[in-house]
Parts: sequence; C-alpha cells; structure tokens
Amino acid sequence: MKILPLVFVLSLPVAAIAQSHSQFGTSGEWAIKINPINGNGCYMEKQFDSGSLVQIGAVPDKDGAFFAIYNAAFEGVVDGEVGSVLLDFGDSRFQGEVVGAFFDGLPGGYAFFDNPEFASEFGKRTSVRVQGKSEEFEEIDLSGSMKGLQVIQTCQEEQEAN
Repeated sequence: MKILPLVFVLSLPVAAIAQSHSQFGTSGEWAIKINPINGNGCYMEKQFDSGSLVQIGAVPDKDGAFFAIYNAAFEGVVDGEVGSVLLDFGDSRFQGEVVGAFFDGLPGGYAFFDNPEFASEFGKRTSVRVQGKSEEFEEIDLSGSMKGLQVIQTCQEEQEAN
C-alpha cells in the first residue's frame, strides 16, 4: 500500500460565509456550488447522517482543488491551525496537511491538493476513511461522486467561458 502526498497548504478563503456560494445544480445527493472567492471554483458538497459536511472541488486561482470536512462534533478546531489528514481508500492512501477552518458555523478543515490521482480515487471508490486530529476514522460514502465530479468539470468549464 502506498501513501501519496495530498496537499500543499495555501491560504484558501473557504471559511467564507456559505450564503455567498451560489447553487449550480445537483448530482444525486451532491449539491454543486460555486465559490466566488477562489476564482469561481465549482465544488460539490453532501451532508451525511453523521453530521459531517463533505466538500470537494476546484480552486482555479491556485491551479488545484480541495477536500474539506466539517462537523459540529469536531472538538478543538482552531481556525488556521495546520494539522494532518489521512484519506484511506483501502489500497490507496493520501496524507497531507489540513488547515483548521469553520464553514457556516461548523468546525473542520480543508486540504488543498494538486495531485489528480486523488480526485480519480475519490470518484471511482464507494467510500473513503478520513482521519484527522483524533485517532478515529470517519467512513464517508462516495456514492455518486464520479458523476458529481463530472458536473463540477462542466460547471468549471462554464465559469472559465464567462
């Protein structure tokens, strides 16, 4: 099993007020949105029964993408504090830096990545185990994520055409 680098931390304004993000559409249970603060980056998000809000999408003004997870149960999150995140797809793992942040009042963090293998794994897998500050993993259902990533690509192409 190989562990691939996931991130190069950059200062991303993802902690901006969620209301400023516009709705582009949906793909199954994933909402597709546009973040005007990072160069009109398209992303998808899904609220899970565990209380976690998961986001993945483009960061056009940094030529990369991000993965974020937020949950009211995440204790001790400090805005801007750098930590570590492990995303385990089973036979493929990605590890890197995560930046503590709050999104729409929820504590969590985000990781910037410019490794296209991560998005490929995210789309083709049925689940991922995410481990952050605590030793506990959270299993995230990735059903429909490949179609969602395709809608993100369409959304991003439209943003670049405007």
